Amino acid sequence: MDAGEHWDEPEGELLLQRPARRAPKGLPTRWVKLLVPAIYLACLVAFISDVTHDNTLAYGIAYVSLVCTAVFHRSPGSVWWLAGIAILMVLIGYFFPAVSSDVVDSIGNRLLSVVAILVVAALVRHARDIQERLAEQTARAEAGERLKTEVFNNLSHEIRTPLHAIIGFSELMMATCRPDQRLPLGQMQVGGKRLLGTIDNLIDLTNLDRRLLRAEPVDIAASMRQAADKARATAAERQVSLVVEIADAAVLPAVADPWAVQRILENLLSNAINFTRTGGTVLVAAVASANGVVATVEDTGIGMSSEMVQELSEPVSDSELAATVGTGLTLSRRLAEAMQAELSFDSRPGQGTTARLRMPAGGAPQASR
Repeated sequence: MDAGEHWDEPEGELLLQRPARRAPKGLPTRWVKLLVPAIYLACLVAFISDVTHDNTLAYGIAYVSLVCTAVFHRSPGSVWWLAGIAILMVLIGYFFPAVSSDVVDSIGNRLLSVVAILVVAALVRHARDIQERLAEQTARAEAGERLKTEVFNNLSHEIRTPLHAIIGFSELMMATCRPDQRLPLGQMQVGGKRLLGTIDNLIDLTNLDRRLLRAEPVDIAASMRQAADKARATAAERQVSLVVEIADAAVLPAVADPWAVQRILENLLSNAINFTRTGGTVLVAAVASANGVVATVEDTGIGMSSEMVQELSEPVSDSELAATVGTGLTLSRRLAEAMQAELSFDSRPGQGTTARLRMPAGGAPQASR
């Protein structure tokens, strides 16, 4: 796979994006537009009642909501302006329409109102400070993430160029080398291809957030045969039998992204071949299920522990998953989630692994290619 396959965004009508992280829930914009004027109106009604009735009620408590609306203003200093207006309204209400005869209760309630307004204003201002610091740190983190991605992409492509040269020269040397040199050259070639595949997966993982996946009918049978054809050379080098079995009933178009399906199948095959001992078998199959199409890659390799299988089914971070099962399976799981497909594994140590990719069917069966 060349670098263009990682950077070019596929064209399509219906786009599927990677499931985004859930943002903190808040009030919808339409409710905010109604809530703020409603608070101002309620405070105005309370103020009119305060200056037209002689009572000792702590109307300033109602003005606390006026101060709280500062969270919706862009200017952080607006909280003190609103607090000042609220305190002024409390003071005006003390003298109008007349000074209450119960001076002690009236002054106590007014002071209580002023204290409540100042406390709420201080808390709102503190919350705004924290919000601003978080926004600044988020911006720095995003800038650092972008820089890290750019540096990694540049470094990856710088590594890919000499790696392609090493693999190419090893292939040329194997054609004319002595018999005793064939084994180390073959090991160098296999190792180089594995390293190249790891770099490809890392590039795709790094740029997955910026890539859009399209939903369209995909010929799974053709995709599986294409992935198997690309893996045959590696399987032959490792002396692993690669068998393709696709039932006629399974030759259905699945609703998925062609590039993502191809990458998943290639990674599953590469992983199966690399972890299958000499003389083992990797079986590629496709069957029709009640809900769509199931692509299966089964090997007779070393298998995975129950902990590793559990990691593949739990929502963990990419770094944690990659450290456990490798970049290929990490990318495959992420791509399957983005397509709303299901990628499952059945494995036991020493008994091989079976990977199943379930996708919804997208139409009538097509002729097998």
